[in-house]
Amino acid sequence: MSVVSLENPTYSQPNSFKNIFNPSSLVSIITNSSLIFKLFCLALLLGYLSTFKGDLDQLLCIVPGKLLPPNFHLWTLFTYSFVEYNFFELLVNCFLLLLFSKMLEPLWGRIECIQFYFITTISVGLSTTIIYYTLFVASFNEQMIFNVAIHGLGGILGGFTVATKQIMPDNVVVDLGFLRIKQDNLPILTILISALFFVVGLTKPTYFIMVIFGVFYSWIYLRFFQRHKNGTRGDSSSTFVFASFFPSQIQPFVAIISNTIFNLLIRLKICKPLPKRYNTAGGIHSGQSHITITIPMVKNNVENSDAERRRLKALKALKERLKKPGEDDDLKTQWSSDTTSLIEQPLVEVKETKESNEPEPETKNALENQENQS
Repeated sequence: MSVVSLENPTYSQPNSFKNIFNPSSLVSIITNSSLIFKLFCLALLLGYLSTFKGDLDQLLCIVPGKLLPPNFHLWTLFTYSFVEYNFFELLVNCFLLLLFSKMLEPLWGRIECIQFYFITTISVGLSTTIIYYTLFVASFNEQMIFNVAIHGLGGILGGFTVATKQIMPDNVVVDLGFLRIKQDNLPILTILISALFFVVGLTKPTYFIMVIFGVFYSWIYLRFFQRHKNGTRGDSSSTFVFASFFPSQIQPFVAIISNTIFNLLIRLKICKPLPKRYNTAGGIHSGQSHITITIPMVKNNVENSDAERRRLKALKALKERLKKPGEDDDLKTQWSSDTTSLIEQPLVEVKETKESNEPEPETKNALENQENQS
C-alpha cells in the first residue's frame, strides 16, 4: 500500500521574522527595501508634517461626510493612509512598510505589492466610511460623519499579518517555552491587541475597525483574486481557509458558516468554485494498490503555486527520511532522484487494474503443448 500525501503547503521563504530587531537586521530591512516603499515612507513623513499646517490634514484624511457628493473628496482614498498624528506611530508605520517590502516583494514583485497595498487601503477606507454612515443613520449625530478623520495604516497592518500567514504559517515568532506564537496566529492576535488598545483608550475605534477590515479584505484578495506568475488565481490550500484564522476549538463551527456563505455566493455566480482535489484509492481487500493523491486541478498544463509548494514539502520530507546512518550514499542518491522525478511528473488519469492470477498467453500455450505431447 502506497500513500502520497501532499498537504499543508508553505512557501520556501527565509525566516525573516526572527531577530528583526537586531541592529544588523534593521539596517538590512532599510537597505533591501525597494525605492517605491522608501518613497511611501517619505509620504508618511509629509503626511505627519501636514498635521501641523492648519486644516491641510483634513484634505488628506477621509472625512466620511466629505467623501461623497457634494464634496466628493475621492482622492482621500489614496492619501489617508499616509497621515499620522503621532510620531511613534509614524516610526512604526515606516518600519511596517519597509518590512512589507523586504519580505513580500521578492515573492510577489513590485507591481503586485503596490497593487495589494492600494486594494487593501481603498477597500478599508470605503468600508470604514460605510460603518460611520450606518452609525449616523442610527443616531442622527452629524459628528459621526463630519468630526471623524480616517487615517493611518491599520488596514495594511492587518493585511500584512494575513500575507505572512500565507507564506510562512509554521514560522515561530515568539517562543518562551510557556508561550509559543506562530505567524499563523498573527491575524487574530493583531485584532485582539488592537481591541485591547481601543478598550483602554490607547487607540481610537477607527483603528480597530480598520485592522478588522484589513484582515478580511486582504484574505479575500489573496484567497480568490491574486494573480500568480503561472497564470493561476488565488490560494486554494487547506491551510488558508477562513476558519484557520480562529482557534482550533471553534474552527468547525466557523467552517460551517463560512462554507454555507461561500456555497451561496457560488450559486449566485458571485464567486467561482475552488479547484477540486482527486483521491484515487483501492479497497483494502480488493487486491488493488492504495494511492492517495491530493493536488489542485491543472489549468492549461500549468500547475499553480499551491501544488508547487506541496511538491517541495513532500520532497523535503522524503529526503529527510532517506538520511539514515549506515545506508549507502549511492542508494540514497538514486532513491532521491527517483522521488524527484516522480514528484515532478504531471498529473495524469490513474486507472487501477486488479491483479490477475491467470498465466500469460505465451506461458499458457507452452503448457498446452506439453500436455498434448504427453
